[in-house]
Amino acid sequence: MLKISFGLLMLLLSGSSLAASLEHALMVNLGYGPQPSGHVSQRNFTSGVDLEFYRFQRSPRQWLSLGLSYSYLASDTEQHRSLHALSLYPQLTLLGEQYQQWQPWFFVRALGPTYLSEKQLGSRQQAKHFAFQAQVGIGATHLASQWQVALSYKHFSNANLDSPNDGFDIPLVFNFGKRF
Repeated sequence: MLKISFGLLMLLLSGSSLAASLEHALMVNLGYGPQPSGHVSQRNFTSGVDLEFYRFQRSPRQWLSLGLSYSYLASDTEQHRSLHALSLYPQLTLLGEQYQQWQPWFFVRALGPTYLSEKQLGSRQQAKHFAFQAQVGIGATHLASQWQVALSYKHFSNANLDSPNDGFDIPLVFNFGKRF
């Protein structure tokens, strides 16, 4: 899997005749919410930072990007209260119609290879320290200042490659940052 991710990274970084840039975006995030579909009541929390380091514009309405994400996850349970996650993520961003000084967008991250410092968060378990990050959300960029805000749903699991695969979810994540 690491070879595939590294190959994808090299392909994207090798350049293209379409618009590619090394613009960056730095986002901090805070999130909270109940773990869905759990047999034990559990609420999860997150804080973290995302650094988008590469963006490839596929059309005037969409771009693909690569980034690194650090997430601290915690639960309100008595045991296995926290872990750290480090991810390399691909992201597809679809742009909406510009409204005054704001550019709305929708984003999807899928199959971002992730290292988990622990295999358990509260009552939820993963088979290995390796998992994937998935995230979906909506946001907007203020065009004059390049400040960004977004709301999203974040999920970590091993995509059923091994068992157990309970998944760790944070239903509501607030993201705030800037493009530079």
